[in-house]
Amino acid sequence: MSTESWVINAPQTVDVADVRRVVVQLTDGAVDVVADPAREAGAHLYVSEVSERPLQVSVHDGELRVGYDFAGVEGLVERAKGLRDKDHAVVRLTVPAHVPVRLMTARAAASVVGTRADLSVTTATGAVRVQGVSGTASIKTATGAVDVGEHVGDVHVSTASGAVTLGGTLGRVSVNTVTSGVEVVARESTPLVDARTVSGDVAVRLGAGSPVNLKARSVTGKAVLDGVRLDSAAQRTTSVDHVDQPGAGGAYVSANTVSGDLTVSRG
Repeated sequence: MSTESWVINAPQTVDVADVRRVVVQLTDGAVDVVADPAREAGAHLYVSEVSERPLQVSVHDGELRVGYDFAGVEGLVERAKGLRDKDHAVVRLTVPAHVPVRLMTARAAASVVGTRADLSVTTATGAVRVQGVSGTASIKTATGAVDVGEHVGDVHVSTASGAVTLGGTLGRVSVNTVTSGVEVVARESTPLVDARTVSGDVAVRLGAGSPVNLKARSVTGKAVLDGVRLDSAAQRTTSVDHVDQPGAGGAYVSANTVSGDLTVSRG
């Protein structure tokens, strides 16, 4: 098992021949990961900005690691509180489409385009953008907005107050938020959507004529299907179980909120 390492204290490019996994850990700045469908092996790293503390890059047994070390969510929080000027880097990685990617940042924005493998992104306040990815995408933020477009497969998102927008040919979708709104657009598939919020509204947009099974539980929020408010089985809270076409399958949408509304539309 070979190991290579670099210490980067100025703009620089690095080419790595053997890459089977990618891990990036940044505090501030930005990380862009782009999958090149024509690339069968190796990775190209371009560091366009790096601040006072050098960036650490290493590859060991096919795992490429880029960034600054910190452990878990606690480490993310500590990084977000301190080292505001010392740990700043802007990096761009070009990788084969089949390489799994794991990104962890404190405030750095994260963007991933075109990968065909599992993706994991964890950030405190950095915005997350995922475009044209297939496979399972797992995203955790505190306040960073999450924008997933043209996704094929499952998506799991957990955030406190970052707005969540998801779209594509979606499978299983789970979203947990506190105050942020959630929008799911899946007109080309019949997804299974499970959304849980405190005060955030949930909007799900499906294809025209798509059968839907809908379950909504809320203290003060309402459930609306195709512009019509659904009747609640409870008087003082919202409790809705709606089966559009029994036995027809179709999309399944479940929402649990305190004060947020659930809106499902087709077309």
